[in-house]
Amino acid sequence: MALPALALGWLLVASVPPIKYKLSARLDSVVRTPLLTELAPAGTKVVTDLMVAPRLDSVMYTNRLEWKLSYEPQFWMRQTGVRPTFESLQSVFTQLEYSLRRDFRFLAIHTTTFGTFPLDTFQGAGGSALPVAPIEEASTGSSYTYTETAVGFVSSLGIKRLNVAGTLGWVVNGLLDPPVRPVKRGDAAYPQQRYPELRVQSFYGATRRDYFTMLLYGRDVSFSTGNRDAMLQFAPGIQHQFTNLVDVSVEPGFAVGRVYPRRPDQAPFAFSMPTLDIALNTPVPIGHHWPVKAKVRARYLPYMDPLTTQLIPRGETGVEFKWEGRREAKVTGKLFYSHALTSGVHRYDDETKAEWDALFPLPLGRHLFLQTKGQFRWTHHVVLSTDAVVQWSTSVGLVVRYDRGRL
Repeated sequence: MALPALALGWLLVASVPPIKYKLSARLDSVVRTPLLTELAPAGTKVVTDLMVAPRLDSVMYTNRLEWKLSYEPQFWMRQTGVRPTFESLQSVFTQLEYSLRRDFRFLAIHTTTFGTFPLDTFQGAGGSALPVAPIEEASTGSSYTYTETAVGFVSSLGIKRLNVAGTLGWVVNGLLDPPVRPVKRGDAAYPQQRYPELRVQSFYGATRRDYFTMLLYGRDVSFSTGNRDAMLQFAPGIQHQFTNLVDVSVEPGFAVGRVYPRRPDQAPFAFSMPTLDIALNTPVPIGHHWPVKAKVRARYLPYMDPLTTQLIPRGETGVEFKWEGRREAKVTGKLFYSHALTSGVHRYDDETKAEWDALFPLPLGRHLFLQTKGQFRWTHHVVLSTDAVVQWSTSVGLVVRYDRGRL
């Protein structure tokens, strides 16, 4: 009897789908400027935070099925040493991929981020000269959520060298107790957004070095203030590979939209514009063994302003860098500049953003890493303030990782 029982046990163990996972935790010390929606003591221009974030990444797979799951809770202590407040942020991502046949895969995706922010007021960058709610009447616990649920597919449609992917989803982004009236000068709390989102992309290899691409993107956004914007963008393109490491892509197209004002006595109006997206991928000759990868990009696209809810054309240009070394060491960086290209109230709006992230293994063990991050943002926006708003943050943290299988 022992032999059949042992064989049954081995069959049960063998029938369990393989699972790969990564466990990690990081402790960050953050130095930053106060948030636009954050009340800090008078004269305070720099605050410090502490953050603890465990994380789980896992993949379960069979011959036809692949299920990915990521979960990361973040626990913050804001303004340590000044007026400490505690904040928690929960984030989960899951993706199910099922192969119906060799050239067709079904996708189901869900992601949710939820957190409570103990802010005293939604005062913006304008300072005390602007009318704000008294402290006793202001919000003291604002819940924020971002949730996205989508279904889609990846297929070749039976055509060689063709790859088509599409998703249709529903997105909710914003405060659970959002603003319901149009924003005024100095407001920094974004209206909540609810919208369906459609995305279809295709990639066809015409030759060994030339590829045809296509992008179809649309969404119909309803704001908590009563405004509504709908937009559809179509952009066919071409990509040419000069070498295995250097390629350039050009995607001209057009976008159409319709803006529905908040007041019922105002008629909706149409919106249309050409679009253009140019990108160059190339290595940078820095470093002997691990060259730096760079991406230079310029875009002219429609932009849905989250504060005024207006649909405007905007130009953007920037560069991205990435260096990868041994033992998962890496350094990434981004620098972008954008400017509204319109004659309306947003004609002077522009923004400069810079981000960097570095991860280095420590010699103390193969599971320990040192991570540093930074962000800089210079923003001039018609709603936030008459002057430019400058925000920055830097962080240094210790990361502990354990891998069971390589994800």
